[in-house]
Amino acid sequence: MAFIFKQFEVEDRQSTLRIGTDAMLLGSWALPRNASSILDIGTGCGVLALMMAQKSGAVVNAIDVDPASVNEARGNFRRSPWPDRISVVHETLQRFAAGTTHGYDFIITNPPYFSNLLKSPSTRKNHTRHDLSLTREELIQAVLKILTEEGLFTLILPAGVAETFISLAKASGLFLQRRLDVSAKPASRPLRTLMEFGRKEGRITHEPYLSLRDDSGGYMPEYLLLTGEFHYFHPGGHHARKAGS
Repeated sequence: MAFIFKQFEVEDRQSTLRIGTDAMLLGSWALPRNASSILDIGTGCGVLALMMAQKSGAVVNAIDVDPASVNEARGNFRRSPWPDRISVVHETLQRFAAGTTHGYDFIITNPPYFSNLLKSPSTRKNHTRHDLSLTREELIQAVLKILTEEGLFTLILPAGVAETFISLAKASGLFLQRRLDVSAKPASRPLRTLMEFGRKEGRITHEPYLSLRDDSGGYMPEYLLLTGEFHYFHPGGHHARKAGS
């Protein structure tokens, strides 16, 4: 079933993770600015890489450890408006970072972070949703190796682990630049934290708290504004998928 965006479509049936709110939040919030090279870590079906291609004129590279996800992302990239500047390889981040001499101006990831939750019977899903193959420390060290001096690194994490990640990153030389906490509804506690890091310590921009839906279940205007350059919304408040699929 294809997910229809304003400038591209994404098939996500074969990837370990289907398109969800986390990716939509992160891709919409991310600011690649004047980046000429972007890396999407753990691309899955490739939606974040496609969103970054739409937002920038950069060359976008993507990596993933799951062969089926890589194959599906490759097809999505080929059918997009930007096939000449977006690509994907089947590789772990550890090996990719060790083997490249290229620096990236912008790095984005929706990482495996459910290390303390009950694991799935599916090995594919475990490697995507848990830090079995990529710990937070390994992620930070790999980013530090391939991020340019003025580059930025952005990701989304459950709100409950965000502070720990911020501390780990700071101890290694990655400093929080920008942050947004997200809840399901206005009166709810934050569920996710969006973060942007750089190599230089400075003033942190803590953006206004964002809620996804109002008490009646409709999308909040702030969420619609954030995602508006990508999404079509049906009157019932659902994201559009291809008719008949």
